[in-house]
Amino acid sequence: MKKFITFVLCLLLSFSCFSFSACSDDGNKGLTFYAPDGAPALAIAKLINDNEDFGIGKEIDYKVVASSDIGTTMATGKGDFIVMPVNLASKLYKANAKSPYVMTAVITHGNLYLMSSDGTNSLEGLKGKVVGVIGQGLVPDLTLKAIFADNNLISDVVVGDTPTANKITLRYFEKAPEMIPILKQGGISVGLLPEPAATNLIRVADNRTWTRVDVQQLYDNVNCAYPQAVLMVKKSVYDKYKNNIDQMQNVFEQNVAWVKNNTESAVNAVNSKLKEGLTPSLVANVITPTVVDNCKIYYQSSLQAKASVKSYIDKIIAVMAQSAVAVNDDFFA
Repeated sequence: MKKFITFVLCLLLSFSCFSFSACSDDGNKGLTFYAPDGAPALAIAKLINDNEDFGIGKEIDYKVVASSDIGTTMATGKGDFIVMPVNLASKLYKANAKSPYVMTAVITHGNLYLMSSDGTNSLEGLKGKVVGVIGQGLVPDLTLKAIFADNNLISDVVVGDTPTANKITLRYFEKAPEMIPILKQGGISVGLLPEPAATNLIRVADNRTWTRVDVQQLYDNVNCAYPQAVLMVKKSVYDKYKNNIDQMQNVFEQNVAWVKNNTESAVNAVNSKLKEGLTPSLVANVITPTVVDNCKIYYQSSLQAKASVKSYIDKIIAVMAQSAVAVNDDFFA
């Protein structure tokens, strides 16, 4: 994790030196569409399956990469369309005074769940316990801490492996497969997991009864969502195909229904575009219609999402200053 953070910081420092002309739309080349593996990739599964071109009339080369690689894609200008976490998008956008990208939509709205084997169903109930969290300083951690801050609990948070009286102890893991066996064995009783890992926990750790708390509801009790993954589009592409891109919503909405009814085809489509050597995070027998619903995949235009994006970024900056960069209206298409 430290190596990745250092790498991204190096990219940010050298961002203005990159040339984006090599990948720009020159009228002859096709376009590229990148997404990180996992729930964000499910958001484009039908697009991959159908070789969707949004009526642009150009071949679009879809690519699925590791989450840790998606920032590099935008920083080096490789992708014409890029799905990425909103906080990372803000940092890479602000790293260059004349960013070649704009945000056109939010397409995933949170897939985090607090899973407990001891019946914990409230934030107060986390005191005195160790809570497993994936990725220190990444979106799951930042979102949970923003929720703690909103509920005046952030001062009660500590980091460690053993419980502390009246404190919420966070124990960090790199990936879900590292945490799930410990939850199964009872080493910890509460873990923050994304879908589909949360449902996979119930499947592989059926020796225990699991309580699920929707983190999106904790963040926003009305909309039960937060802006997670956004679609960034190269400005040269957006300016040229604005009408097509602004009408993407119908295609994305059809995707959700299709994925629910064709889970195996959806997973196969995503995995067929996976970067060579990368172990797939999506497994067909885990992706059910309920899991898809739990991933909260839907298209919200930049205009509709502007207020929620700004609010979310402000909240996570408040808990970790370097986690994102406040954005202005020119961030949004």
